[in-house]
Amino acid sequence: MARVTGANSTFAIFEEQVYGVDPVSPDAKKLYLTNMGLDSTRKLIDDETLTSSRTRGKPFNGNIDVNGSLEAVLSAQATGLLFKHMFGTVVHSGAGPYTHTYTVGALPESFGVEVDYGSVISGAGRYVRYNGLRINKAAFKFPTEGACTVSFDVLGAAATSFAAPLDETITDSGHTAWSVFNATIKEGGAVSAQVKTLDFDLMNDLDADGYVIGSAGKRVDAIEGFSTVSGTLTALFKDTALLDKAAAGTTSSLEITLTRGDGLGTANNESMTFTIPNLLYEQKKPGIQGPKGVLITLPFKAYGAGGLGGMQLVVKNAVATF
Repeated sequence: MARVTGANSTFAIFEEQVYGVDPVSPDAKKLYLTNMGLDSTRKLIDDETLTSSRTRGKPFNGNIDVNGSLEAVLSAQATGLLFKHMFGTVVHSGAGPYTHTYTVGALPESFGVEVDYGSVISGAGRYVRYNGLRINKAAFKFPTEGACTVSFDVLGAAATSFAAPLDETITDSGHTAWSVFNATIKEGGAVSAQVKTLDFDLMNDLDADGYVIGSAGKRVDAIEGFSTVSGTLTALFKDTALLDKAAAGTTSSLEITLTRGDGLGTANNESMTFTIPNLLYEQKKPGIQGPKGVLITLPFKAYGAGGLGGMQLVVKNAVATF
């Protein structure tokens, strides 16, 4: 018996020029995910009318809530469009290889994601198209070993089933996953050999209550608020430098670079550099969990200063645009 499996599913991403509306000339890109957690739910609201009996009347439809996560292993190719909709601003340069510089700015209009469940499903329902998507939060994790990952929390407007894809020819830029063994971390401008793990989030603070009368329960917008960057650094306790910064309220910085080959951007020589240029560590003393080594775990918050936002990203690869 044929079965629908995640391994045989395909994901495509496309930009929208009007919120929640399919583009007239779609240019869909293949999206590589480890988990596609988008869903569309609609609650039912009880009718409280008194009808001389204990039997309720027919319930009302509530608002449609499209939300969920898109999870991926970081790569220098296929997540470029998601980064654009996470930061807001991207500048492309170079003539091959290319450099893509992402900075915090007004978010683009919106994007869509289409899921293809595979040829096991025929007719309407093989494809589900999510429209009006905007990124509320992106959570990055850099462990001691294994894959470097990102999870995008997304809000949207609608989810619709189709028998055919929006774009028959999806552009596939490839996907070469990053291991943390490709990473170098700088703390305060100097390469650190003490960091065990680094997690950080970029929050866009979307307004999830974008419903209006006459929209048939669809979200008509999800307007962004502050761009907030925060995270947690865990390091070996070899000296008091980090603790002293936290205690004194001294501004520091973090930079994590993923590099393959020479990192200049040709195929198999890509790089990604996340920079948090201004941050403060929260004061926190290290605990002792036993006789072995002691760890420092410091939450931090980033801030904008000198024209710099809370975080920037530079990607070098062989992909011209996203």
